[in-house]
Amino acid sequence: MNSTLYRIMKFSFYKTTFRNMKNQITRILMILIYTSTISISDALPKNSATTRLSLRLNGKLTEPNEFIHVTNGRLTLVDHNSKYGSETELQFFAYLKRAGKIVDVNAYAHNFSVRSIELSEILRSAQVGDDIIIEPARKADNSGRKVIYVRYSMLFPVFNWFPFLNRNKGGC
Repeated sequence: MNSTLYRIMKFSFYKTTFRNMKNQITRILMILIYTSTISISDALPKNSATTRLSLRLNGKLTEPNEFIHVTNGRLTLVDHNSKYGSETELQFFAYLKRAGKIVDVNAYAHNFSVRSIELSEILRSAQVGDDIIIEPARKADNSGRKVIYVRYSMLFPVFNWFPFLNRNKGGC
């Protein structure tokens, strides 16, 4: 009689274990299906490309990803949808970050807002892999923060062996 009771208990144990395992598998499958149907773009933060603030280098509109071969020039931050006119220069802070920390805490452009800054002044203490942060001085424009990644070509410019081929760019 003990062996029969043992068999019944063993069978009921396996039956409930299988049922619990089946419920867990069902839950896992439902979670996987749900997560695969969510669009990844909904989960990620929105791109700040729609910002009205942009950078000017020597008076020309540029984007942070266009600074690959730029080693010098006057950098300004402009507001396109200004209430004072079509475009106004904004004051900003400019500083260099390395591994998440500010490189020169005592730099003038880090402590005081400026309307323009010479790019070579920032690149003087830069290393490959650093970030140049351009942050608007007004808190209302904080979404217009720009990041320029320092690359090898910014620190060690490539010599132009054939300058006569550069006629159509106006000497730039």
